[in-house]
Amino acid sequence: MKILHLHLFVRLSCVSLAALVCVLASPGGVNAQEHLAHQHTAIPEMDVDGRRLDPNAKQHNMNDAQLAALREKIALYRALTDNEVRMNMALMGPNYEWYVSDTGKQGDIGVLILAHGIGENSDRLLVDRLKPMAERWPTAVSFGMAMMMSSPIQSSVNDLTARGVKTIVLVPTSVTQHNSLTRQWQYIFNMRDESSYLDVPRVNTDANILMSSHFEDHPLISEALLEYTMEQSEDPSNEVAILVGHGPEDIEDNIPDLELLQAHVDYIAAAAPFSDVKVINLQDDAYPPIRKSNVKKLRRWVTSAQRQGKEVIVTVVTSGSFGVQAHIREDLRGLDYRFAKKGLVEHPNYLKWLEKAVEERLAAAD
Repeated sequence: MKILHLHLFVRLSCVSLAALVCVLASPGGVNAQEHLAHQHTAIPEMDVDGRRLDPNAKQHNMNDAQLAALREKIALYRALTDNEVRMNMALMGPNYEWYVSDTGKQGDIGVLILAHGIGENSDRLLVDRLKPMAERWPTAVSFGMAMMMSSPIQSSVNDLTARGVKTIVLVPTSVTQHNSLTRQWQYIFNMRDESSYLDVPRVNTDANILMSSHFEDHPLISEALLEYTMEQSEDPSNEVAILVGHGPEDIEDNIPDLELLQAHVDYIAAAAPFSDVKVINLQDDAYPPIRKSNVKKLRRWVTSAQRQGKEVIVTVVTSGSFGVQAHIREDLRGLDYRFAKKGLVEHPNYLKWLEKAVEERLAAAD
C-alpha cells in the first residue's frame, strides 16, 4: 500500500500544491457527492498498449461519509485534515487495467496479476517481464489499490473471460499476505467478508477464481536478494547487509511479515560470509510515530556498523522499482552505504516465481 507519509507534504513544491488545489477545487473534486457504489459503468477503450485507463475515475472524489469510512480503516488518515487526505489520494497512481497477452489469444486458464502500481516506468517494467508468460496463458494486470473502486479489476476479469478463460489465477505481487492491500483484493473476490478500505463492488464472474501465494519466503526470491546484495559487495566479511522492506502499516501484520522475511536473511547469511545480516520494514504507510521509530532503528544500525569500521549494504525488498527506494534514500540522507535498489521485477527469478506460483496453485486445485 502506498500512502504518502506526512513528512512528504512539507516538501511538496508550491507549484505542486497549487496544482493539487486546482484539482481538488474542480467540479467533481471536494464537493463530489457521488455514492461509492456508483462507479463508471462505461468501460474505457483499450489503447494500443493494452491499457484501459478511465480519466474520470479519480480517487480523491470523496464525500464526507467516504472520508469518515477511510479514517475508520486507515490509521494514518486520522492524523490528516480532509484536504490532506484528498491530496494524498490524488497523488496516488491510477487504478487501471493493462492487458498483456495478444488479444487474439484464447485459453481455459488465465492469469490476473494484482499489483500496487507505482508509475509509468515501473508498471511497464512489470508488463515487459510478463510477456513470455502472456504467451502461455491469457494474462492481464490490474494496477492500483482499489481503495475506492474495483472497476479496473472487473474489467480485467471480463477481458480474460471474453477469451474463453474458465479459471483465473490471481497472483498478488505484495511481498507477503500480511497487509491491508491483500485483504482488499480478497474482499473484492469474495474471499473475506470485510474490506480493508471502502466497500467497493465485488467482482461478478462465473469463472473459477484461485489466488496464488505471495513471495513470502520463496527460495527464488532469496536467491534474487542475494544476487542484488552481492552486486554491491566487495568484502562480505567486512560488510553488514540490511534488507529493508516497505512493510505493512499495522504492527499486527508487521510481526508475521518480518518472520517470513527472516528466511531471506538466513539464506544470505548461509551463502556469503557477511559480518551480519539484518531485516527491517519501514512500515512506510504506518502512523507517523511507528514509521519514525523504524527509521531511527535503521539509521542506528547503519551508524553502529560504521563505528565498527564496517561497510553497509542496503538491499530493498520490494516487487517494483522507483517506489519505496526514494523514501529509503531520504531516510538515510547523510549516511554512507551502498544501495541495492533494484526491484525484484528486474531479476530473472521474478518470472520464474510467477510461473511457479500459477502452476502450484493450479496443481493444488486439482
